[in-house]
Formats: sequence, C-alpha cells, structure tokens
Amino acid sequence: MRAVSGFDQSQIKIMNKSIPYLSVTRVEGDDAGAFLQSQLSADIAAIGVGENALACYCTPKGKVLGLLLVGRIESAYLLAGSTELLPGIVQRLRMFVMRSKVVFSEDPELKVTAAPGPEYGFSEKTAEPEDAEAWRATELQAGITWLNAESADSYIPQMLGFEDIGAVSFQKGCYPGQEIVARARYLGKVKRKPVIVQAVGAPAPATGEKVRLRRGEDWSAGTVVDSASVNAQQVVVFTVAPAEPEIEVEEMEIAGQSYRCATT
Repeated sequence: MRAVSGFDQSQIKIMNKSIPYLSVTRVEGDDAGAFLQSQLSADIAAIGVGENALACYCTPKGKVLGLLLVGRIESAYLLAGSTELLPGIVQRLRMFVMRSKVVFSEDPELKVTAAPGPEYGFSEKTAEPEDAEAWRATELQAGITWLNAESADSYIPQMLGFEDIGAVSFQKGCYPGQEIVARARYLGKVKRKPVIVQAVGAPAPATGEKVRLRRGEDWSAGTVVDSASVNAQQVVVFTVAPAEPEIEVEEMEIAGQSYRCATT
C-alpha cells in the first residue's frame, strides 16, 4: 500500500534540470548489454537506443544495494544512481566482469535531467533545479528513493515497492538475488511494504528512525527509508511498514510527537 498525499508539482521549478544528488557512469564494450542484463533486476535487453529504465542492483540475498537509472545510447549504456552509492556499486560490478568485454568510466559532465512525472533523461551542462529538496519529495511520492548508506542492503525490492515503478522484471533471466526476489513474489510472503505519507508540521526524520503510523484505530511501527521537505510546513516520509490495513494513514508519531498526515 502507498498512502501518499498530493501537492502542486507546478510549483517545483524543474524542467530538464540536472538532479544534483545523482551521478553517472558510462558502461561500454561488446558485452556491456549482456553483462548488465545478468547483474540488474530490470530487463536491460528491452531498453532501446535513447530510452531508459529503472533497475535494482541486489546482493545474492536479494537486498537492494541501490536503485539505478539505466539509459542506452548508440555506443554505450549509462548508469545513474545516488552519488553516495554509485562508486561502490560500480566497484562491485567490476568484480564480476571477468573476461567480458566491459569498460566502466566516470562521466562527470553528464547529468541526469528530470521533468514532472517524474521523467528522466541524460544531458550535459544543464542547470540544477531551484528547489532540489522539493523535487526529491515528488520522487518519494512517486515511490522513487535512491537510498543511501544507511538504507542500502536492508530491503528486498518488494519491500520498497520497486516492482511497481518498473525496476524489477519477473520474466527475464537470472541476476544476483533473483531467486529470493521471485520466491517472495510468488509465495506472497512480503509482509512489509512502502507506506508514504505527507506529515504536517513534522521534522524530516532520519533514515532508519522508527516511527508509528495510525491507520483507523490501528497503530503500527514503520522504519524511515527516506524523507524530504515539501516546504517549511510539510515533509514526505517514505517508510517500510506492515502492509495491512490498506487504509489511509491519518497520524504519524516521530520521537513521541504526533503529527497529522495529509493523504489521498
């Protein structure tokens, strides 16, 4: 369940502006596509030239190390992810190249651009948005969290709802953690899901912080994955919490203090 609240995205002045918290790496070589197909959770082979898709990079235990945006150009693939996490992800990917013809190279001039939707692309020398924090809040509302050092390697994709944003293919071949991710889906054993709320007058809680959520008469415990301020009065909080009951969150308790939640 995603209990999310809306706000006017037209107030966020971002249109083909670069996202400052994402970095880009270029992946080239004759085997680049096949290699990424074997390592990432999305169907990389289905990405056409000029297209992009979200994907997870997981551990053998199915835990997400990071969310990635994968783009394809004529001569290469482009990997974008959290500036904090991407270097470690690339270092880990390099360990499995073996004899494949794959070359990784940083591309600091290349940026991820964004427009309301959210929609993503790649470009050079684009300006940053006027309010990157508010833009990040729209991403969270859309179920997109790029994770950080505290939240990486903590959740399987379904706990983060990543199958709902197209970052997981259940039809493609094997990749690290694929068996566990598939088993969780087909056996229906994922009891915690993303619950995303917009809290009024609340501070932005830290990653890993425990919160309590009230849905109807029931209170349940949630763990903060990410948060971002919409403005001085409201904050979007992405939590992982029990999937039931599937009704709106009316109240969130942070550090013993309760805050009203505006949800739709």
